[in-house]
Amino acid sequence: MTTETAPPNQEGDQISLTWPRKSLTVEPTNPIATKLESYPPPVTGLGNGGLLLYGDNFDSLSWLLAQGYRGRVGLVYLDPPYNSNRTYTSRIRLRGKGQPTLGEAAAYDDVWQPKDYLQFLADRLLLLRELLHEDGTLWLHCDHRMQAHLLLLLEEVFGSESHLNTVFWRSQTMRGAKVHARYFPHSAQAIHIFRSTPRGRPPWNAPKRELVLTEEAAAAQYMRDKLGFFRTSDPGTYGFERLKALFEEGRLYAPFGGEVVVDEDAQRVFASKGGNIGVKYYLKKTGRNRYLLTRPVDNIWDDIAGLGTVPGEDENYPTQKTEKLLQRILETASRPGELILDPFAGSGTTLAVAHKLGREWIGCDSSWRAVRSAACRLSRHWHPSESVPSDGDGRFNTKRGGKVPGAQGKGGYRILRVGAGDSAKDGNHQSVTTSTPGAKIQCERAEGLLTVRIDEFHSPQVAILAGKAKMSLPRGWRAQVRAVLIDPDYDGISLRAALVDAPAGKKALVSGVYAIAQSVDYGGQETSSSPVCAVAVLIVDVAGQEHLFVNPVRGSAPHSQPEGAP
Repeated sequence: MTTETAPPNQEGDQISLTWPRKSLTVEPTNPIATKLESYPPPVTGLGNGGLLLYGDNFDSLSWLLAQGYRGRVGLVYLDPPYNSNRTYTSRIRLRGKGQPTLGEAAAYDDVWQPKDYLQFLADRLLLLRELLHEDGTLWLHCDHRMQAHLLLLLEEVFGSESHLNTVFWRSQTMRGAKVHARYFPHSAQAIHIFRSTPRGRPPWNAPKRELVLTEEAAAAQYMRDKLGFFRTSDPGTYGFERLKALFEEGRLYAPFGGEVVVDEDAQRVFASKGGNIGVKYYLKKTGRNRYLLTRPVDNIWDDIAGLGTVPGEDENYPTQKTEKLLQRILETASRPGELILDPFAGSGTTLAVAHKLGREWIGCDSSWRAVRSAACRLSRHWHPSESVPSDGDGRFNTKRGGKVPGAQGKGGYRILRVGAGDSAKDGNHQSVTTSTPGAKIQCERAEGLLTVRIDEFHSPQVAILAGKAKMSLPRGWRAQVRAVLIDPDYDGISLRAALVDAPAGKKALVSGVYAIAQSVDYGGQETSSSPVCAVAVLIVDVAGQEHLFVNPVRGSAPHSQPEGAP
């Protein structure tokens, strides 16, 4: 199949962007997908559960087309590289209160020749257009460097009539070196919004902006009467009966200290001292001395903070966006149950928000570090089972193990490798290969309950980094660990995580003591009857290295035999 742009209506009608060896014809690849990990409940068929695709997103988008996803995506959000001419890094830091940073690791390169950058995105936009539903929208996030070029490119791919708007998001506040920047600092980013076709009718749920004012702030900006703080607006085309009803509700205002006069004979409402009457709109009181102001939202978004002022969301991944930004986008332009696609998933913000809002989702990324970050983040909102980690002293903490209220996912999710991934650059994916750092792990099974206790763990890579930084590692092994995943019946092929312990923030530590309390649904197959099963414990250290320990344990496994195809 060859995908290309639709021709303009008449020769010369369309303004185009030119670069060396430009091509707007693309041939999808035919990659093979291999299941790496899965998270229950089971995922069967299309549109049930989530997908994390690990590999070049051109291959991933091609694979989705071959799997029947053409025209099924309701909204695409993409936050691609910006052609910033830099290599982005992530901090390597020990976990726990007051622990130091050991160094930095490269996350991804954003160094391009402009022609290569434009062709890279053109190829992917053509595939994304094929995946979009006829009433779907694409939201492309960029900054000042390429936003003008990308607007022209998007108009070529989707048509100029498909351009719905460009949102400008104030992503940063002016501080530090920005205060002294010449010709104004860059504090805003652009989001180009395009519908799938000029004939499309995308969903539109007009967003509202809510501000909370103190009583002092309300008094400075609004008038006040016995019903509260209010502003006025011209009554426009309101007729006599409507104005009379508003008067009876106490919602009409007369200027210059006058009164509202209702003249039944003349069928008119007017102010006694002249001037135009106004309709009162009151602030809603939300608490003691607090008032809620609701305003419509235009294409200048300065009310959503960037990550620098929302540190609690920090996943230690560069260029991460905040959840409120994606929440506004998804709530505005998609409906519950629709499919959301993020081809540059990064730390998984789009996927986490989509799950919270009851949308299906697919994420793609070529970096295993990004895929693991997204999976760890999703585990906090979509816990695979009722299995629970403990508080670290042997007492099981049900609050940490349960599903988040309001989670709407229909099924679990899977991680598939599509094509070659980034093995040539960052090393092979290691979660299915036993590694050899020192560890002491105890696994016991009795009456359907599997208990796993990690007593010791040592990461050679973390030790090397600490040595280079001339630091001593803390005595507790948990400071070296980013996440723990447990498969109670490992098949030696792919990891089926029945429990994930990946605490948020910098200070929280993994538990180290876990219980899988009941059977995990992997599709209704019979539980393994083997007297010995393999319990896999995958430990992800703070440097991103993954260490798989497989322990033979006697007793029946708490979940079914291996699943079928990806």
